[in-house]
Amino acid sequence: MTPRHAELPAPTRVRTGLFCTVLLACSLCCSTLTAQSRDRDAKKKDSGDKAASPQQLESRISKAEEQLLEEYLEVANEYYRQDQKEQSIAVLERIAKINPQMPGIRQRMDGIREELLQENGLKLDFDTGKIWLPVAEVQEGRGLRIVVAGEYKLDLTTPVTLAGLPTGDPSKDHLGGVPFGAVIGMVFTDGKPGDPFLVGGAVEYTPKKSGTLFLRINVPATAKCRGDLKVQLSGAIQPVAKKGR
Repeated sequence: MTPRHAELPAPTRVRTGLFCTVLLACSLCCSTLTAQSRDRDAKKKDSGDKAASPQQLESRISKAEEQLLEEYLEVANEYYRQDQKEQSIAVLERIAKINPQMPGIRQRMDGIREELLQENGLKLDFDTGKIWLPVAEVQEGRGLRIVVAGEYKLDLTTPVTLAGLPTGDPSKDHLGGVPFGAVIGMVFTDGKPGDPFLVGGAVEYTPKKSGTLFLRINVPATAKCRGDLKVQLSGAIQPVAKKGR
């Protein structure tokens, strides 16, 4: 017979130890899961008993918007410091959409736009006898400013029908939709003309397509214009060689 207090064989002792270890781990895991479950149940109960009021929810939305706007403003300022002014304006516009009443945002955008319009200043003489005068290379979606000063003389002798002067051919006729005799502009992209726009004495213009900006007096090619005008351009422009068209 085996003595009552005799030691178990070595393999039996190992198996017994492993079993005890596994049993202890399982007990601890079950205790932890039970405690977590009690915590979740308590939170659900508290949440059900104390639902947030509409005022509290609105306050949370306001705080979230404030944090978002602060982050947007920091990004806009960083773009400006890096001289990426157009990107800065784009971020400020996002801020204005979220909070149109935010103090100083509109003024800030206007100030940056004015800085952009004052860049790349270019001055030239405009011979009014030219049909089309190339003045600058422009870029799609980027604004520019044109200022024209002076006066000119116009002589025009041509038969006129009861329908008025023709406007069909921009290379020969004056253009409809803009005042007769005014300074007008047009952007040519790959040799194709865009829509004419009134320049007059001054205009701020954003091209719909990139290309070469031309100026002309809006009169028929048969008209005789005499006099030089002074033109100042600035903004998103690059100079081009003077050529007639």
